[in-house]
Amino acid sequence: MKRRVRSLIPILLAVVVLAGAPRGAAAQDSAAEEARLRWIAPIEQTLREAKEMGAPKRCPRTYETAVAALQAASAAVLADPAGAGRGTTATLLESARVQAQRTLARIRFIEELREERNDWEAVALRYDRLVETLATVHDVALPPELAVDRAGRALIDSLSARRAAGRAFTDSLIFANRDLTRWVEADRAVRDTQVARLEEQITLLRHRLWESELRAGMAEADAGEAQMRAQRLAERQQRVRALADLFAPEEGEVLLTPDGDVRVRLTGLKFASGSHWLNPKYDPLLDKVAQVARTFPQARLTVEGHTDDAGSRATNQTLSLERARRVAAALAGRLEVPEDSLQVVGVGPDRPVAPNSTAEGRARNRRIEFLWETGEEPEPSPDQAADSP
Repeated sequence: MKRRVRSLIPILLAVVVLAGAPRGAAAQDSAAEEARLRWIAPIEQTLREAKEMGAPKRCPRTYETAVAALQAASAAVLADPAGAGRGTTATLLESARVQAQRTLARIRFIEELREERNDWEAVALRYDRLVETLATVHDVALPPELAVDRAGRALIDSLSARRAAGRAFTDSLIFANRDLTRWVEADRAVRDTQVARLEEQITLLRHRLWESELRAGMAEADAGEAQMRAQRLAERQQRVRALADLFAPEEGEVLLTPDGDVRVRLTGLKFASGSHWLNPKYDPLLDKVAQVARTFPQARLTVEGHTDDAGSRATNQTLSLERARRVAAALAGRLEVPEDSLQVVGVGPDRPVAPNSTAEGRARNRRIEFLWETGEEPEPSPDQAADSP
């Protein structure tokens, strides 16, 4: 009874203080309650679900950690309701949310095991499946007689030895994975039509031009020049759109970069794995590339060779350079220019456009790309324009 009375004393004091508080304090309490409902209440609801499922009893350490995180976040929000969305308070709120979600996920997992007849066997089976999946991903052959923690230790030992022996290879895989992640993210945008993509790039170029002129204080004086440059960009966009129609989707695509350069990604010209032999059947495709080159006679042309990730990185660098040289020689003959007038680059496996985990993806990565640096290229003369496609 005494304990119950002592617990009511802080509540009674709070009521007395609130009753005599000025209107400013009431407004502050209102802001605190609004912040609590917005930031704290969803986390409390998550922990309430976990508690109803038995988290305090079946995963007490996890539950206590989440409760402590929630208390810290609540104190910070109530102390500074206006700062709940930034700084340390935001960090405390995110930590509390993560801990609450983790507690709920863990108690759900435990409840799923409790509903099964063989709880520990189910845990062991899940562990074994996870270890087998990791071993498959990393191409590690585990002895079939190993299971559970022994299989996990064997996998860790194997991966540790591989890491120590092949750190350079691991770094290469990490780099390739980052590029692959960027490619996956960029691939969503590529699904838009080519016309929309080019129009967005032209809009970006116009915006950059406007900002540069505004900072220099010459926007009004150079309005005529800006209009001419915008017109040239629009004309180039129209020319690039016409060039894109030369290539079927399976042959390649023509892109206009934000810097005003033109890139042709020739995915239809394929090389066998490990080979730099240029099949004559791709002559019609190279004829189309020559048409693009004649459209930009003053631009600097770079031929890039790309490979998949099969084999060592050094070998792929050499192979991609040789492929680029073969294609550059064939293109120089069509344009009737010296071979050394075309810049040749071997990129190797560093910029994949498709996952190397499939045969189709590796075939797409064994490709040639052409880059015409046309950002400052003068417009062609009437005679040149008449000769261009």
